[in-house]
Amino acid sequence: MENHFWRMFNPIIPHILGPRHFEKLYRKRKDPWNYQANPFETEKYERTLAALPHGVKQILEVGASEGVFTEMLLKRGLQVTGVDVSLTAIERAKKRLAGYGDQIALLAADITKDEVVGTYDLVLAAEVLYYLGGRDRLIKLRDKFREALRDEGYLLLVHFYPNGKLIHDLFQEEDAFRVVSEHVYPHPERDYLITLLRKLPSSRVSDQR
Repeated sequence: MENHFWRMFNPIIPHILGPRHFEKLYRKRKDPWNYQANPFETEKYERTLAALPHGVKQILEVGASEGVFTEMLLKRGLQVTGVDVSLTAIERAKKRLAGYGDQIALLAADITKDEVVGTYDLVLAAEVLYYLGGRDRLIKLRDKFREALRDEGYLLLVHFYPNGKLIHDLFQEEDAFRVVSEHVYPHPERDYLITLLRKLPSSRVSDQR
């Protein structure tokens, strides 16, 4: 029942919770989801870090917000490009992360419309894709992520469960990515799903079309 409702509601979300909504939210107050102090978020961040595969160096973080998790990535010595639709959030992230120099790049952009600059070992999208639209828009975004990844690069997805499972499964269609690992984590506040995918060769995807 929950997944059925989400299928119907998902395509209209960008019209309700679009860029203007998030900019207004960040202007109203800092850290609107309490990313920095909420034990639930801390647990999820730690498990997301644990899911990072060995050998990745350059990461595209979609929905970087004010840079709380971004800083955790930077402390591991990773090179991060953080993207968020809110200019206010990005400006706060720049202040937070000013000491990391050219290890970090931060951009205010709409990932569904703007081009992705550069190529990466891993694309991270955590608690953000369900805001971006229905199936058609997410398929286009899946293709954009593939293009931004190096050969056999990774896609790490983190969303609430069970509805997030619909999104994670969509990114595996047409053999675009294969599952490396996938785990559901029960939590009193909200269950969540962490899925690590790996890009499949372009020739294989082309053969499916």
